[in-house]
Amino acid sequence: MDKEKFKPIIDILAFLGSQKYYSYIDRLGNALDEISILEAINDAIRDFYSMCGSKQTECPQIDSGKLQDAVKELTDMIQDSEKSTRFQVLQFARELSLNSYAHIKNFVPSKKEEGTEQLTGA
Repeated sequence: MDKEKFKPIIDILAFLGSQKYYSYIDRLGNALDEISILEAINDAIRDFYSMCGSKQTECPQIDSGKLQDAVKELTDMIQDSEKSTRFQVLQFARELSLNSYAHIKNFVPSKKEEGTEQLTGA
């Protein structure tokens, strides 16, 4: 898996995990079909942008162009049966899920100064 290509998706999922919203990562890792994979990612993206639209949550900066490219690459992988089998797609979703869990620590608030918090960032 090219982690750099899918970094925006991993960052969104990891950030949501750091906020105790693990369901998106779990849904991705436990997906039984391609539609479930795309639904989990689309729901995560929608909720990320909803959460980050408020001034109350400090969110990582996600390049929307790179995010769009990552989602398109994943969609193409799912739709092109010559490019990858169903098993490979499901295995890839599990890899995305595991990588997202592994990167949660990058978004856990750390104490910068007394009384303030800052994301450690990715």
